[in-house]
Amino acid sequence: MNRVILPVCFFVLFIVFSLVFYVSTTQKQQQINQLQIAQIEKQIALDLPLLDLSNELLKHSGNKAALQHYIQTVNAQIQGTGIQVVAIEPKHEFNLSLKTHEFIRKLNSNNNVVFIVLSLKQPYFTNDVMAIYILLFVISALLIYMIKQAAIYQGDKKLVTGQELNTLESKPLILVINLKSKTLSSSYYPDQHVALANKPLCFYLALVEFCTNNPEIKLNQNKNVPEELLELANKYFYRLVELGHTVRKRPNFNNSLEKTLSEIRAALDDVLNDCPEQKELYYPPKAFGEGSRSRMHSYGLINVSQGNIEIIGK
Repeated sequence: MNRVILPVCFFVLFIVFSLVFYVSTTQKQQQINQLQIAQIEKQIALDLPLLDLSNELLKHSGNKAALQHYIQTVNAQIQGTGIQVVAIEPKHEFNLSLKTHEFIRKLNSNNNVVFIVLSLKQPYFTNDVMAIYILLFVISALLIYMIKQAAIYQGDKKLVTGQELNTLESKPLILVINLKSKTLSSSYYPDQHVALANKPLCFYLALVEFCTNNPEIKLNQNKNVPEELLELANKYFYRLVELGHTVRKRPNFNNSLEKTLSEIRAALDDVLNDCPEQKELYYPPKAFGEGSRSRMHSYGLINVSQGNIEIIGK
């Protein structure tokens, strides 16, 4: 993975985590602040008749010391919230200039309007918040590290797979026909075995041997199978009998030739699925198009002599 991409991904990941955390914490804190401010307003509103405030109508100056003591009592109760009551002033006396973090709430009494000056000071980067950001930093780093390791693993896996394929391709393919297990396999994937019935297995072995010895002969499905080919097929059938695979009557290899060839092709398709370029060496040619049963078509293995076939149990 590109060295520039990893730091960029880490930075983006950390920023996303930080933004999510910031938005969620600030929204939660705003909700808490609104609830606490509402509670402070409610308490002062209930205590308002008991406060000795100045009254312009009655020409009463009020008790500033008692009011200040009340404010200190309220602030002691809400200590640690970041909210403080700065002043409680009747409307006719209010002439304060607001400082940073200060705001006003208005209360209506029976015969007066009172302003409450509140201060909200809550530093965002507290020790707990910094600890969370450090944790997010570590989590982002760990995720990027895991992504990097996964990319390295996938790259190594592809490299090993490519090397294995190159190794396989550098070796010639061997088609393995096992009479003992009645299966077909290849040297590329020796553990993958494809079973084949007695008749197509014997006929294919005979076809391989016949076409190797007679590369120029054309085998047409409209004609009877050559006697030499039938003798070879019977030879392999008797070998299966010797191996204990069958005690049934010898099949007629002239009958259902198309079905026999189809079963052979299906088995070879499974064995040679990952190396289709090798099929033409071992695959009985299939008839295509109009007039495919004509004398021009031959199911003989033209290139079988160029391939490698190993017969076990012959």
